[in-house]
Amino acid sequence: MPKKKALDFLFLGPVHPYRGGIADTQLALGEELKKQGFTIQMWNFSHLYPSILFPGESQFSDEEKTITANVHQKIHAYNPWQWNKIAKEINALQPKTVIFRYWTPFLAPAWTYIAQKLSAKIRKIGWVDNWIAHEPKPWDRWMTKRFEKQMHGFTTLSKAIGQQITQASKKAVWSGFHPIDSNLPKKVSRSLARKHLEYNSESTLILFFGLIRPYKGLDILLRALQDRSSIHLFIAGESYENEKKYRLLIEQMGLEKRVQWDNRFVRHQEAAYYFSACDGVVLPYRNASQSGVVSLAYHFETPLLVTNHEGIATPVRKNQTGVVCQPTPRAIAKGIQELVDPNNNLTFRKNLRQTKTDYNWEKYAKEFSHFCLHEVN
Repeated sequence: MPKKKALDFLFLGPVHPYRGGIADTQLALGEELKKQGFTIQMWNFSHLYPSILFPGESQFSDEEKTITANVHQKIHAYNPWQWNKIAKEINALQPKTVIFRYWTPFLAPAWTYIAQKLSAKIRKIGWVDNWIAHEPKPWDRWMTKRFEKQMHGFTTLSKAIGQQITQASKKAVWSGFHPIDSNLPKKVSRSLARKHLEYNSESTLILFFGLIRPYKGLDILLRALQDRSSIHLFIAGESYENEKKYRLLIEQMGLEKRVQWDNRFVRHQEAAYYFSACDGVVLPYRNASQSGVVSLAYHFETPLLVTNHEGIATPVRKNQTGVVCQPTPRAIAKGIQELVDPNNNLTFRKNLRQTKTDYNWEKYAKEFSHFCLHEVN
């Protein structure tokens, strides 16, 4: 009987039916590694956030996905009595590498406990989305440091996160980039997209896309619109805070006729209509490490305005696919004017078409696997 091939990668972290970019990228990398001939398993959460701590309507997606990867729903993120069992099961499985997906100190207790119980023969890699929390708590740094001590190395989706880790750790880091989802729908014509969204105006339209949280600066963008009376805004995203403050701001500034808000979690499969309908997408973030919105804009060839944070500004500067500015109303108002200028907009779209093929999961998976299996001691 032939010897069973050792497991190359065991991923710990969210996968469908959990919703959002972290679950989507977790699955995308797993599927690509499998396609490239690696043996993988993905251990999903049975419980992630207690409902009392989750600000949105649901943690789960109602989308149907075709999944070929070996996925098991096993991990209880906040039940410490279960973590020892998980560690024992991993040791029995004897994977070459365990990937711990890390984006919040909330996970540090579980990941730290499991990691320290693993066999010394198992390589432990942190795949990090956020090293410094967007809305930090006093204990975050201590919890992240405990997690850091258990890892052999780290991978990221942006150079900005890689630099933050390098400043805090002497362990090997591969910074990577944020790939574009290969399963996204094709862009549609501007007129068809606006018809689908029941947006009948021919006005210049910009887009704010994604979950609404304080650090994302939607209020800064709304204030910027005061100086751009010809610009309309479509907000497509569920608010993770009290929406009344934004509704009140829209009313106080007299923007009711120029702002339309679809206040819900918008699936990536619907994104084609939003990105195709607009003249540009704006990320007015107060701080940022990376954003899946940038990769969506690349896919749909929608010019970008981003604020001056390396995680989101680097590809825009490098590829000349939009405007980079400071996160202030005045700077964003000026940036919007540059973004929608017909000549600039045409150039940005041309550059997007030419460079978006550089951001693919095949390339990411090859570099990721080489780092994990050959460059980490």
